[in-house]
Amino acid sequence: MKQPLIANFSQKDQSLVYELLTTWADGRLVLWSIDGPLAHYWSTQAWPLYLINQKTKLSPWWIGLTLPWRQLNRRRRLAKLVNQYSLDGLICLSWLDKLLLTGPARHLGLPVVWLELPEDATLSLPNWLLQYYHRQAAKVKIITFGRHLVDHLHLQGQSLNNCHLLLPALDPERHLSQTNLFSNLALNKQEQSDKAYFVIGAVVDLSITRPTEILLRSLKIVLSVIPSVQLVIIGDGPKRKELQRLARELDLANLAWFVGRQEPLDKWLSSLNGIIELETGKSQAWQRLLQAMLVGLPIIVPKSPLTADFLLPGETALVVERAEPEMLAQAVIQLQQDKLLSGRLAWRSKEWINEFGLIDRQLNDFVHYIS
Repeated sequence: MKQPLIANFSQKDQSLVYELLTTWADGRLVLWSIDGPLAHYWSTQAWPLYLINQKTKLSPWWIGLTLPWRQLNRRRRLAKLVNQYSLDGLICLSWLDKLLLTGPARHLGLPVVWLELPEDATLSLPNWLLQYYHRQAAKVKIITFGRHLVDHLHLQGQSLNNCHLLLPALDPERHLSQTNLFSNLALNKQEQSDKAYFVIGAVVDLSITRPTEILLRSLKIVLSVIPSVQLVIIGDGPKRKELQRLARELDLANLAWFVGRQEPLDKWLSSLNGIIELETGKSQAWQRLLQAMLVGLPIIVPKSPLTADFLLPGETALVVERAEPEMLAQAVIQLQQDKLLSGRLAWRSKEWINEFGLIDRQLNDFVHYIS
């Protein structure tokens, strides 16, 4: 597969595939996609791009009921693209293009590859449509970013042999330049301060309250043991004022900092002593975890099979059983008091990235799998 069509009809979070596909792609590859980072890159490069104008979110029920008509329509469009660009395969990024294009592509004789991302592990479809989805999965090659991301597909026999693990990775050159720049600024700021704080960071969606409430209550517990602790909450949303009010009620107004949405995130990592990640089922969260590992920032995370391939308990992350205030607080205290542990987490994280998590290795594996 040297000149495939890359299809993405619904995957908005393209964090885990962006660096891989933009590094691998050249002007011959065609992208058929919704708007997003990949489409912007293709447009900037003036590469073949067919943009999908996604005005409304379609219900899986409605898609299933109209599936034959939709597949016929996509087959005609796909056939034109194959003839126009001499396409030799199809790579699907989202559940919607997997449903709509796999059948038509196979009828046209194209090999099909599915990329399984963290969001796929929680895919929710009507049972009758899910059965059809599983049958299609058994007929294609699957490249998954985690061993347990494909559990929902119930692969067996030969279809299981067609499933390949592609560990998540990043390109250090795209991140370390920003990190190094802001590291110097952070060091200068720390030298000007008389107080030495133990600073924990977390990236949180402030459109919901529960994750931030958990973090604030864990901070309250930690404070009784580590008076110098601070929490930096990165993110924004309509619940921000409500959560700031909760911080004041817990007497944490001067210890919990709401700094809003920050891009690039790399600039904050160097000023933290650790990071808590409560969300393990989204591509963007995985990308954040890799960025933290790249610079050796200790990670605290609740146990999840989804991230078990790269978050190794006591080695590359401090893994707690559940995302509860008491458990997270105990982990923060342990991280602050056990210097050998924090040092091992930092060293092993960098080691894992250098051995398994670099874009060059991922790209080689990817090209091998699709060939």
